[in-house]
Amino acid sequence: MKKVLSPARRRRNRKTALVYIPLVLFAIVAILPLYYLVITAMKSLAEASTQATMFPHSFALFENIRFVLTHPDYDVVRMFTNTMAVFALKTLGTTITCSLAGYAFAVYRFPHKNVIFIILLATMMIPGEILGIPIYEFMVNTGLKEIAYIPLWIACWFATDVFMIFLFKQFFQTIPKAYIEAARIDGYSELRIFWKIAVPLNRPVFVTAILLYFIGTYNDLYGPALYVSNQSDWLMANSITIFENLYRSGGSSYLVPWNYVSVASLIAMVPEVLLFSFMQKQFMESVSGVGIKG
Repeated sequence: MKKVLSPARRRRNRKTALVYIPLVLFAIVAILPLYYLVITAMKSLAEASTQATMFPHSFALFENIRFVLTHPDYDVVRMFTNTMAVFALKTLGTTITCSLAGYAFAVYRFPHKNVIFIILLATMMIPGEILGIPIYEFMVNTGLKEIAYIPLWIACWFATDVFMIFLFKQFFQTIPKAYIEAARIDGYSELRIFWKIAVPLNRPVFVTAILLYFIGTYNDLYGPALYVSNQSDWLMANSITIFENLYRSGGSSYLVPWNYVSVASLIAMVPEVLLFSFMQKQFMESVSGVGIKG
């Protein structure tokens, strides 16, 4: 016997469909670039360079992977190691200095605190590219441009990431004041209170800072292209340009081997996907915490 749905149930089903149909369409649109990247990695050089097809007519994935991994200029281990070195220096500097600054804004009282914080937030509206020329001239004139990636990480040790200061402040504001007062009565120093109470109670925000800085460092092409000229010091973001310019002879028009570029892009994506897979829970906790807490 056919089950007859009540009018109320039918209305609920229609509402559910109205919600899920746009979400499915948006998901399809969002996944299209990844799909095209994967199928381009499967194509032969002739097909990838001359035809924009949604389905590959040839299958040369393994040949493309072999070509990329054996290319003499593509040392993925070295470039990944260089990227991790820059990432470690940037993340360590940011988490230390910005967390201390955020803790100060969240816990302490000092004159014009709100005004100073508003001014800091206002600086986020200044495009970073505006400061690119004076910073570049400073690094070149002081001889720091080619030394240990200094232009890429030195600013992180001076609490220059206002968004991270804001993020840490939002979380540190949720610490019960009674915990801090009790620790002071017990004779804890301010630094020990921060390390023993503030940090353990707000681990998700530190995980988020690490994740965001990994993605930012890993995908940063502007900084390494500007300051890293020696190819042995290239980072992962630079590795894509090896294959983009593979057949460039100096003219304005040249052949781009999109199949090799796609394979190199997929290889570069693997660490990001793995990291986000393992840290997704902490990241979602911190994102929800910014909106609910504070």
